[in-house]
Amino acid sequence: MTTPAGAPTRLRWRDAAAEAAAFVVGRPLRVTLAGLGTALVTAWFVAILGLISTTGGQVASAFTARLASHVLLVPARTGPVPAAWPYPPDVEQRLRSLHGVRQAGVFWPVDLPRPAQVTRLPVSGGGPAAGPAGPAAPGADPVIAATPGFLAAAGVMVSQGRLFDDWDQSRAARVCLLGAAAARSLGVTVLGPRSAVYLNSVRCSVIGIIGGAARWPALLRSVVLPTSAAIAIFGPPEPAAGAAPAVLIQVRAGAAAVVARQAPFAVSPQRPGRYAVRVPASPRRLAAGVEGLLTGLFRVTGWTSLGIGLASVLALAWTSAVGRGPEFGLRRAVGARRRHIAMHLLGEVGLLGLLAGLVGASAGVAVVVLTAWARGWPPVIAAQLVLPAPLAVAATAMAAGLVPALYAARTPPARALDG
Repeated sequence: MTTPAGAPTRLRWRDAAAEAAAFVVGRPLRVTLAGLGTALVTAWFVAILGLISTTGGQVASAFTARLASHVLLVPARTGPVPAAWPYPPDVEQRLRSLHGVRQAGVFWPVDLPRPAQVTRLPVSGGGPAAGPAGPAAPGADPVIAATPGFLAAAGVMVSQGRLFDDWDQSRAARVCLLGAAAARSLGVTVLGPRSAVYLNSVRCSVIGIIGGAARWPALLRSVVLPTSAAIAIFGPPEPAAGAAPAVLIQVRAGAAAVVARQAPFAVSPQRPGRYAVRVPASPRRLAAGVEGLLTGLFRVTGWTSLGIGLASVLALAWTSAVGRGPEFGLRRAVGARRRHIAMHLLGEVGLLGLLAGLVGASAGVAVVVLTAWARGWPPVIAAQLVLPAPLAVAATAMAAGLVPALYAARTPPARALDG
């Protein structure tokens, strides 16, 4: 459409976009060199955001894995000495009915008559083990009485043999498990039909060797037998001697505090104060501190790099505004207004920023994915932060190019004669 003589010229948005595209296509080397810095800065910024999310997720996962996985229920010592068996018969079933509880089991250290001996052969005369009797098993609590529920709550796994079960418990079977360290000390390397140890000359068949106990590692140095067998052989526990039975409760991650409040009421609704609950220290506060420190560090680095990118865009726009004075003067001479010159330069800078943002955002996502893959982590990338990145870079580039655009708009038509 022809503009009548003397009518004011107009610059439509599509014309400005077409001129910006022509500028980018017509100067590929200059545009590539100019946009490379912006693309690298954008890639770094997107990579920083992705690494913040990915690292934060790993920190949270690492500390979640270390959340309290068990609590300990014990008789409170605020009054008289507790009874030899201070729990109702169905204490484990009551605790397992609580939401967040996986397993629960009773245990206590068996107070062997002195001198306490755990040997491979019977000791005659009650003297110290020597010669054919073999060495004694080490450990602060060499003999532990436990229910099958305790074995499950403690995460006990056997490297040989089997665990004792409800059948052994109901018949007070004289069977036991050896921790791996105790088995090595006693010289028990391979289980057989007649494998046994003697607890102060009381024979106990060894049916399994404990290879791991995730929530009670001390069992690796102990001999573990059913509570019913311990009571039949050595009598009930003696709370006065520090052998009061306790209940190990395995809980789901994050449920320790809730279970600790509810457990005494589940065991004794009428007298919950008879019991105390011990909860391991939670690392949540430390996790929040570490995650906040990493996030703050990454954000400072990311915003610093973004500032460097803005400076590079500003330098490019200023160089373009100063070096293309004759071109802008000629445009003014043929009827372009000042705002047309400003729109023209802002369109070029904005298009360059958009292209650099697309390339940089893609490169940043690739860096996050490759870094997470190399570390064996799942990549965590917030789409609401990455997808708008190219548009944000284009808008930022236009904001940075505003001052040079205003300078270029003031170019007088006489500058066309300088060319």
